[in-house]
Amino acid sequence: MDGVLCVFRKSKRFEPVCEWNGQPLLVLHEGKDLVFPLTDNWTMRGKPRAWGIDQVLNRVREIDALANERFFEEMDAANERVDRSKKREMKNEIEAFWKDERRRFAKATDDILTHSLSKDETKRRLRDKRIKEN
Repeated sequence: MDGVLCVFRKSKRFEPVCEWNGQPLLVLHEGKDLVFPLTDNWTMRGKPRAWGIDQVLNRVREIDALANERFFEEMDAANERVDRSKKREMKNEIEAFWKDERRRFAKATDDILTHSLSKDETKRRLRDKRIKEN
C-alpha cells in the first residue's frame, strides 16, 4: 500500500451468498485482513519505519489482548490463583516455624505449674457475668 509495509492476518469467515428456503447459504471465504502498517504511529498516515520483530509481535499481542473479551476474567483468575498460592505458602511457612520452635516453647514454659492454678475460676467468671448483666 503506497510503499508502506503492512502486517496482514490470514482469515477465514463464512459470507452469505444467497438465501434458500429462508436459510442463508454461506460460503467459506479465505482472505487476508490488514492488522496494521509498519509506520511510526502504526497508522496509514505515519511515516514508514523499520520495526524489529519483537516490537511487531508485541503490537500484535496488544491488539489481540484488546480484542479478547475474556481478557480481564482471565487476569482475575490468574491473580486469584497467585493469591491462593501465596496464602498457602504463608500458611506452610508459619506451620513450619511453629514446628521448629515447638521444643524451645516447651522448654520456656516447662516451669509453669498448671496444677496450682485456681479451679474455681470459671465460677468466679460466671459470678462476674451475673453482676455485669444485672
